[in-house]
Amino acid sequence: MPITETSIKRPIATSMVFLIIITLGVIGFRFLPVDLLPPIEYPQLTVATEYPNVGPAEMEQIITEPIENALAGVPGVERVRSSSSEGRSRVTLEFAQSVDVDVASNDVRAALDRVRGTIPPEADAPRIWKFDPNNFPIVIIGANSDMNLAELTVLLDREITKRFEQINGVGSIDIWGGINREVKVDIKRDRLIASGLSTAQVQQAIARENANLPGGNVNSGLQQLYVRTLGEYESIEQIANTVITTVDSKPIRVKDVANVSFGYQDLDRVVSIDEKPMVRFGIRKQTGANTVAVAQDIRKEIEQINSQRSDLNLFITTDQSEFIQSSIDNVQSSAMWGALLAVVVLYVFFRNGSSTFIIAMAIPISIIATF
Repeated sequence: MPITETSIKRPIATSMVFLIIITLGVIGFRFLPVDLLPPIEYPQLTVATEYPNVGPAEMEQIITEPIENALAGVPGVERVRSSSSEGRSRVTLEFAQSVDVDVASNDVRAALDRVRGTIPPEADAPRIWKFDPNNFPIVIIGANSDMNLAELTVLLDREITKRFEQINGVGSIDIWGGINREVKVDIKRDRLIASGLSTAQVQQAIARENANLPGGNVNSGLQQLYVRTLGEYESIEQIANTVITTVDSKPIRVKDVANVSFGYQDLDRVVSIDEKPMVRFGIRKQTGANTVAVAQDIRKEIEQINSQRSDLNLFITTDQSEFIQSSIDNVQSSAMWGALLAVVVLYVFFRNGSSTFIIAMAIPISIIATF
């Protein structure tokens, strides 16, 4: 029996089938992820290494070239590009289109492990970065306050960003323009030379003493207790009193060749609005999360924080969801006008209301069924 004849003779069953299709389509549409771009995978990996306060020439010689030579032999590499700047090294690998980037990243990681011993221990471990256009922040938020930048940075890092991390769909958060507190050890060159020491010896002494060491296990009846030696610094006085070496049975401490004090990290990025310094942070979404829905929840959280705190003002500087929502609104508007014009054209040709109605109903049903 043809499907058309079956549909006509069994109208209730036919209606139920179409209702099921419409229901499933509506449910699928509600859970359909919305993003700026479709999932795109570029056959490209970047290895980034940071070594603070080192010039570009030295970065190229001791960081970039060893990594570049080690990665040149990774299978599937078609092109290798590198750049060196003050304190930063980047090596970019371009692979053939047929190469699985996830598998290639394992090969890159293995190559980096082989060359890690040639990189100075003071340098940060190389990081592998896979380019993903959907991994950029969907919302960038600015924060200004009457408090100083150091206090504002601590507030954002320890409290405000934690609230945004609890939002469903939020991935990672990066803070820009903040000032982080640190301990500064200012070496006095004349004292260091007079003591016959080097900067490396001071650094090694501090690193050696600032460590928690395992102490083995102790059996207590039926229990086995883990023992460790706590050696991490808890105050700058402990750093200042660290013994570097002994000369004629007299200890030479850090405070004898340097001044130890609290300070702040050097700024490598300055954020300002209307010539006033501020801090901003970018929020990335989780893979597959709905950009528009996550951005809406972020806006609600901003309004709630601003209403609860009088010493802090949060505002959005960039919102990726605005462009996405605008595009969706344009598509919906065009679809409505297109459907209306299609119905008018059908009626002009058929001159029959029932035939026009049947075809007009088939258009949205067929679209909804695709979801």
